[in-house]
This record gives sequence, C-alpha cells and structure tokens, in this order.
Amino acid sequence: MLMVKNVLFVLVLVYASYCDIKTRIIPDKVHIMIILLGLINIDWIPSILGLLLVPLPFLVVALIKNGSMGGGDIKLVGACSFYLGFTGGIIASSIGLTFVILTNMVYFIHNMTEYNGKFALVPYLGVGYVCIGLIM
Repeated sequence: MLMVKNVLFVLVLVYASYCDIKTRIIPDKVHIMIILLGLINIDWIPSILGLLLVPLPFLVVALIKNGSMGGGDIKLVGACSFYLGFTGGIIASSIGLTFVILTNMVYFIHNMTEYNGKFALVPYLGVGYVCIGLIM
C-alpha cells in the first residue's frame, strides 16, 4: 500500500510541475490529492506541524517580495509537508531550494543578459519532495 501511495505522490508532483511550467498555476486539486494521500498511514503530530510550520518562511517571502512566489507554491509546501511530516518537509524543502539556487546560479552565469528571475518553483521543490518521500 505504501508503494502505491509513493507512486501516486510522485505522479501528482509531476502533474503539478507540468502545470507550473506551462501556466504558472497549480490547481487546487493537487493540494487536495496530496493531503488525501498524506492521510494514508498518518502520524498526526508531525503531519499537522508540517502543514502549519514549514510553509511559514515561504509565506514571509511572498509577503515581503510581492509577486515573487504564488499562493499555490505555499499551499504545495504545506500539503507536501503534511504528507512527509515536519522533519521530512523541512529537509525536502531545503533540498528543493538548494536545487533552485544552484540551477539559477548556473543559468545566470551562462546567460547574464537574459535572466529575468522568473521560473517555475514546483519542479525544483518536487525533486526535494520526491527524494525524501521515497526515503521515508
């Protein structure tokens, strides 16, 4: 059962990444599906803490740098942190954000004049969530 849960989690993240790349919008059904998957074999305390605490830094960034991050990204972080629990959510978000920084540094170095700072965040975060989701 847990193998099916993980496969569905990966498929939902791939779908969310595709939507974010194509439209810059993450459908609400993505967050709902991840939360529903998180209910399978749940450990309540880490899941609730993940849902409530891990998205807070993302929310602060969105409020400070208006337009830099959408609400869908924040909701996705919350849903995935519910799925993975607090510790898994923190580690996975850190991996995803590290991947964002490294990828954008390389892109900036190679294309200094073309960089506009806008990119889909979900594919990068998804890498971190999949890595941790498959380990846990």
